[in-house]
Amino acid sequence: MANTNSFSQTGVQVQTQVQTLTPQQLLVAHLTEMPIEALAERIDIELKENPTLERDTSHDEYGDRVGEEDPTADNYNNEGTLDDLNPDDRSLGDFSGESTSLADYSSPDDVPDNLPTASRRGVIDAIDGETRSFYDQLEEQIGLFDLNDHERELLRYIIGSLDDDGLLRISLTQIKDELEVYHNIPTSEEELERMLHVLQNFEPAGIGARTLQECLILQVKHAPDRNSPAKQLLLRLLNESFDLLMLGRWDKIRARFHIDDSTTSRLQHEVRRLNPRPGSSMGETVGRNLQQITPDFIVETDPYGNITMTLNQRGVPPLVVSTDDERLLRELEQQRSTEMSRSEREGLTYIRERVEKAQGFIDALEQRRRTLTTTMQAIIHLQRPFFESGDETQLRPMTLDDVAQLTGLHFSTISRVSNSKWVETSFGIFPLKWFFTSAARKDGDDVSIREIKATLTEIVNGEDKRQPYSDDTLTEMLRQRGYDVARRTVAKYRTALNIPVARLRKQFK
Repeated sequence: MANTNSFSQTGVQVQTQVQTLTPQQLLVAHLTEMPIEALAERIDIELKENPTLERDTSHDEYGDRVGEEDPTADNYNNEGTLDDLNPDDRSLGDFSGESTSLADYSSPDDVPDNLPTASRRGVIDAIDGETRSFYDQLEEQIGLFDLNDHERELLRYIIGSLDDDGLLRISLTQIKDELEVYHNIPTSEEELERMLHVLQNFEPAGIGARTLQECLILQVKHAPDRNSPAKQLLLRLLNESFDLLMLGRWDKIRARFHIDDSTTSRLQHEVRRLNPRPGSSMGETVGRNLQQITPDFIVETDPYGNITMTLNQRGVPPLVVSTDDERLLRELEQQRSTEMSRSEREGLTYIRERVEKAQGFIDALEQRRRTLTTTMQAIIHLQRPFFESGDETQLRPMTLDDVAQLTGLHFSTISRVSNSKWVETSFGIFPLKWFFTSAARKDGDDVSIREIKATLTEIVNGEDKRQPYSDDTLTEMLRQRGYDVARRTVAKYRTALNIPVARLRKQFK
């Protein structure tokens, strides 16, 4: 906390307290947010910039002491609790194998059936589709525009903030704060708005839109025949009557725009040609490109329900402070300052700064290790049914605050750990934030919304496609199974599952 003086609107000087982070705290926060591959790169940079920081040659590349057995990984038996699994009480096993990748499967037929539906579909799509993620393909287009280095950096960050479908669902204010706080890149919302408009000129059309309406409008505006009467009418429809379009009220649309049945049919055809998920057209799938994923955690479940978790430390060598520099620092500090020459005093300051920086970096890495381990332990503890069975309907409602309360860490720390981290399980590879689920009600108890979505998918898959269920019917069927949901909630879940409305699911035979 720091005291600052300021003047109130009445002109009276008042003293307020402002909480500021120390450089060491900022370093810990930055390293904690990094995925394993980015961390390995940061360590290489630190080793080159600070000669006092050295690799510990008494350990191998995975952190194990040479000549000793590998330390055991954290083991979660059925009776274990979080209190039994304090990372300070044990050494952690390091993952020394390569991450699971598409190289494990030569064709879709090789993908095991016991993978979760979403994970299996992602593997198969990635095998059949592009070998590059749509993020890579978008970054390649940056060179087509006349931008300076700062603008290119902002554009890359915006691209990295896109959702899997290619839409931007976080605000420019949040992106601005993240750039300034975590990456020390000053910018403004106006500048980010300009970079977003540049992105919205990328292919495919619709990329970088903030809403579905904006996504569809961008596609019409970038169409080769955008000046045709049909496209101009569609643009008016999207701008002036988007709500009616989403509700499928073509009767009202015909009356409002004074169009006949033939023109209405042409409009419907044009609407169906639009893509609400432009990112998917570039080969992006659930789970993103599995070839580029290196898990930060490995969680294994044996047939007896025992769960073992290891923290992936590949590429993170054990580090030490140079013994020569430490010895030199002790020798210089033993001399009286009055007996030291100016160059010796400057040398003392320089050596002390290098040693302190090296030790601070080592301490930050250790703090990151403890934080990540404790957080993953808590997630396993709260989501044990899933890790035992692999059934995503067994996921329990879990928030950042739930994990924060269990670990004693701040919820913002849990958020940093969950960002851009992946966990490899016996049932597939998942982003860590996938395990955080909202709560819904079933028979008076809290259940995960994934359970409701799985039930909704099951109902739709079993319906008669000649007479598909309406949202009202789906709502009633879910209520009969004990789920307390509203019709608009069912519609939201159906949209999230990419299940079309009833009239579009109908099949004629």
